[in-house]
Amino acid sequence: MSHNWSTVLAVVAVLIVGALAGPAGAAVAGTASASTVQQSADSYVVEQGEFCEPIEPLSSSGSVEAFYDYRDHDTHPDGVDRMYSSYGTEHLQESDTSLLFLHQGTDGTSLVMVHDELEGDTAGGVVTFEMAGVPHDAEWVVRNDDYDGDTNRDEFETGDGWASADWAYIQNRTGGGALNGGFDDEFAVTIHPGFNEDANLYDAEVDEEFDDENRTGYGGDWWDGGDIEDWEVLSGDAEDPDRGSIPSMDEPVTIRTGTCDGPSVTYERTDDGITVTIDDVRADDTVSLQPTRGTHDGVRFERLETTGLADDTTLTFENDRPSGVSAGDLEGSEALSTVTVTGDDPSQGSSSTVTFSVDSSELDELGIDPDEIALYEVDDDGAWNVSTTEVRADQGGSYQYDAEVDSLEALAVGPHPDAGSVDASPLAGFEVGLTVAIVVLIALFLGTRARRR
Repeated sequence: MSHNWSTVLAVVAVLIVGALAGPAGAAVAGTASASTVQQSADSYVVEQGEFCEPIEPLSSSGSVEAFYDYRDHDTHPDGVDRMYSSYGTEHLQESDTSLLFLHQGTDGTSLVMVHDELEGDTAGGVVTFEMAGVPHDAEWVVRNDDYDGDTNRDEFETGDGWASADWAYIQNRTGGGALNGGFDDEFAVTIHPGFNEDANLYDAEVDEEFDDENRTGYGGDWWDGGDIEDWEVLSGDAEDPDRGSIPSMDEPVTIRTGTCDGPSVTYERTDDGITVTIDDVRADDTVSLQPTRGTHDGVRFERLETTGLADDTTLTFENDRPSGVSAGDLEGSEALSTVTVTGDDPSQGSSSTVTFSVDSSELDELGIDPDEIALYEVDDDGAWNVSTTEVRADQGGSYQYDAEVDSLEALAVGPHPDAGSVDASPLAGFEVGLTVAIVVLIALFLGTRARRR
């Protein structure tokens, strides 16, 4: 008898453990789980029209802030050279020349720009950079200049897929800065330059004053009338890098991951989003695209990996939804965030992997598990369809997802149609398993009593 009851208890234990373990690893129908980690990019190019040049980041054993070593009266005390300039890149600087390069250090990969030369033969300058396709995590970690005062006209901004800076500096000093964050994955950032007369801070009266009085290079409060005459990209050894002259100082330049054999990518900021143009793309090329964030801060569209695009494709990303498509009709769920894509028909023969993230606080507020989130796409009839969505990673405070779609007309993130249902409940599997275990226990007990008779 004791042997029989040991068997009974073992069976019941297995059933209960199975009931407890089952729902923990289960996902809502149409949602999978994964632990994929994206590899860092390891090749980079700078391109402008027909010009394309492979480059290597300048590496150091510290952060980009340490490498740039910006100094002013707020960052350094009296008795230390602090001429509102970059001291760490003095060995790279050239008069009347703007430098562009990537830096790799303890804080990952950064995009760096340095204008002019400290204590060089320079009369200062005015420069504007408007950048699009900028990773969402990017921020200005170096601002040259970065102090409060009437003589500082510089402005640094970041937005949804873009960043910008305006510089004005006097003789024998530098302007510049560094963006850090999001550059360790695939990226493509297009710089729309404004040098000299094309800069936002250019002042014709100041320029004329120095020209008329032959005073160029002396006496200005924020600019001494100087010009930038060359734009160079640096590559390789941080102490003695290779230098390449960018052909045009007027046309956009894209710095991106990949090779010169890959598709050419150019971003531009619009009033309501960002536009990307992809040229020289082959049918089997996979192009990494930077969308806008989406309509809700707690849910962020991060990246699109798209295959099958037609050559010379132009797409515009906006935080909106197409007219006539309800954001509240995601197969019975409410949309948390949406993005639309307009322009050339991106869904014609193409497929995409959409990467997005959802803050844990959003899931807590909805009372759902991470695997109960799904991406939706709009079909040809304007209806939302749920896409197969997988949990890519737990990022600590947020969850990252991948989803496969065949249409890019509109994308939305929301709870899966089965979220919160009995089948998706963490207790549902336990309750069913416990019921089965009790039934088995009763059956075995009755069978044992029958045999004893």
